[in-house]
Parts: sequence; C-alpha cells; structure tokens
Amino acid sequence: MDLTLLYAVAIVVLIGCSAFFSMSETAFTSVNQIRLKKMANEGDVKAERTLRILEDYDRFLTTVLVGNNLVNIAGTSLATLVFSLLLGAETGAVASTVFMTVAVLIFGEITPKSIAKSRPEKVCIRICGVIRALEIILSPISWLFSKMTKFISRNQPDNDTMTEDELEVMIDEIESDGVIDKDESELIKSAMRFDDVQVSEVYLPRMDIVAIDVSSSPEELGNLIASSGYSRIPVYDKSIDNIIGVAYAKEFYTNNFLGVKFSIKDIVKPVKYVPETMSIATILKDFQKSKIHMAVVLDSYGGTMGIVTMEDLLEELVGDIWDESDEVQQEIVKVSDDTINAKGVANIYDVMEALELKFDPEEYEDYSVTGYIVYKLGRGPVRGDVIEMPDATITVRSVKGRRVMECVFQKREHAQEESEESD
Repeated sequence: MDLTLLYAVAIVVLIGCSAFFSMSETAFTSVNQIRLKKMANEGDVKAERTLRILEDYDRFLTTVLVGNNLVNIAGTSLATLVFSLLLGAETGAVASTVFMTVAVLIFGEITPKSIAKSRPEKVCIRICGVIRALEIILSPISWLFSKMTKFISRNQPDNDTMTEDELEVMIDEIESDGVIDKDESELIKSAMRFDDVQVSEVYLPRMDIVAIDVSSSPEELGNLIASSGYSRIPVYDKSIDNIIGVAYAKEFYTNNFLGVKFSIKDIVKPVKYVPETMSIATILKDFQKSKIHMAVVLDSYGGTMGIVTMEDLLEELVGDIWDESDEVQQEIVKVSDDTINAKGVANIYDVMEALELKFDPEEYEDYSVTGYIVYKLGRGPVRGDVIEMPDATITVRSVKGRRVMECVFQKREHAQEESEESD
C-alpha cells in the first residue's frame, strides 16, 4: 500500500510536469517579442534570456515536446500499474485510460495553457531559467530530432519573411485591440504603401495647371497670384509643354513692396522634371535635398503631363491638408433631392443612400467613388466621363492623376418618379 501511495504521488508530480511543459509551449509561442525587447533594453536580464531562447525556437520546441511526451508516457504507465494493482488488470487498464485522459486534459493541457495565454511575458520570464537547463539536459535528444526534422523539411520553402499585406493585417489587429487608434493605423498603412505609389496617381493634370507665360507682365502675374491663391506659379515659354521654372508669390510681393523693377524672368526659380512612373517616395527625397517643392511631370514624349507638389505627396500620407485660405469641402454635398456633388474619396454607399437609391456593386468590392468609377470604366478616369447606372448617372467633373476629385450623381427620371410614388 505504501508503494501504491508512492506511485500516486509520482503520477501527480508527472501531471504537474506535463502542465509545466504545456504552459511553456503556449507562453513562448504567444509571447510578444517586441515587448520583451523593450524590457531587455530597460535592463531586464530574464527578458534578455527569454529572447535568447526564442532565437533558436526549434530547439526550444523540440525540448518541450520531448519532455512533455516523456512525462505523459511515464504518468500513463504508472497509472496503469496503480489501477491494475487496485482493480485488476482489465478494469485497471480502462480506469487508468479514463483517469489519465481527464487529468492530463484538465490539469496538464487546458488549464496551464489558458494561464500561459493570458500572461505569456510573465510566465516566460519566470520559467526561462528552467527551460534553459532542460535544453542543456535534453540537448542530445533535441539534436537528433532537429536533424530528422531538417532532413524531412529540407525542400520546403522558407516563409519566415512577413509580407506587407500580413503586416497590414497585424496593424488592423493591433487597432482592434485598442493599442492604436484608427488615425494612427491609417497613417502607418499609408507610410507602408508610400513607396508603391507612382507620381501618375497623384499629379495635377495639365488642363488644371495655373501657369503664366514668361513674357507676361509682373502685373499679370500679380493678378494671377491673387485670383488663384497659389504661392507658386509655373512659368512657361510660349507653350505649357515648355515649363522653365516657378515664380514665387513671396518674391513677387517682396520686390513690389521694395519698389524694385523686375520682369517675370528675373524671379523665375528652377523646377524639377520627373517621369510619370517615378515613385513619390523618391520625389519626396529629391524635394528634401533640393529644397524645391514643385516638379513637372513629363509624359513619354517629354511633354507636360501635369505638376506635383510637396503638398500632393504629404496628402498621400496624412490625407487632405487645408490652410486658412482654403475652403474646406464636404465629401458629399446634396445640391437637391435628385443631385449630389461627391468627392472621389466619398463612400459610394453613403452617396446612394443620400439619393435614396438601391445600390448594386456588382463585382466591385471596395467602397470609394473613385474605385467604382474606375471599375465601371475599366481605365483611368478623365474629366467629362459619364457612367450610367440603373437609377443614376455619374459625371466626372475633375480628376487628379488617376483619381476622381469631384463628380456629380444625378438621379434618373424613372427613379425620381418611383421615389415620388413611394412617398
């Protein structure tokens, strides 16, 4: 009987060991390494030790799994022996199986893993010394299994590198956890996509450029600055395809104030020229180095396709930037019951709801007005494009690069009549 009691104590100890290994596996798998690195940088020695264990995760995992299987097998064997002594061979085997299954599941798997999942960093820091010792003790067995694993998976591709799409999903998860707010999340994702955006997607088209001929008088330049509100005016020689520089409002007003006689040619400053395929991240670096905040976008024939400014690039990161002279415009403006002016960034579902119309997106999976227009056209939009919908018509009023800046939604007559009848 004393021997049976000793066996029972050993079974309890082995189930405790199983709980330890299960807790270790979950804790080290769930731990936030960024948080651990922060703790290590602040001088936490145990956090640094935990990170060293995680550097060779395969060795850690092999150690834990080998240890867990050894204690589970030993515990099951002892339990079978104890129950056989107490109940007989056949009944004891069945009782042992039921008892160990329940005990290992509750005390050796579910409970310890739940605890480890709720506070992985704290658990890892507390047990890292024991794990390190076990890695040394079980190193021969771990080495053998590691070699076997590497041999079996030698032709498998290495997928350790995280893609940008996966990183965006992680940022969304962090946002949903409340660690960062929506604005911070959008800013991070905009910064990630920044290098992938070409200047052709953000430039101001040539038809919308406010420019002046170099042969014009200073008075004409002053009138243009006053009427447009721009602080930089592109200057061309005879043709908009030959932009030679930029006239700054600051220098114009300074010369006027001091009574200096000058021509437009005297105050023209250099301008950069960039191809439409250039990355906006590259242009931003050039702007920072050269201290020039405007560039002429050239098409494949060397003609002027449009212009791009520092503000255009920054708006790709932080959204629309308004100054005190700008008139802030709403994304959706209801002109009448049948007409709505909408920005390209507006939500098309909100626009159709404002028109009190049902909206069938067909195969369009996004929500912006610009995206829907591009989907329907099958190409980049241009000013004057008309998109026919079952109950409404969309007319593009202005574009910037490949994006719709403003458009008009007009409810069709039959939709107006149906709406009046329903009222």
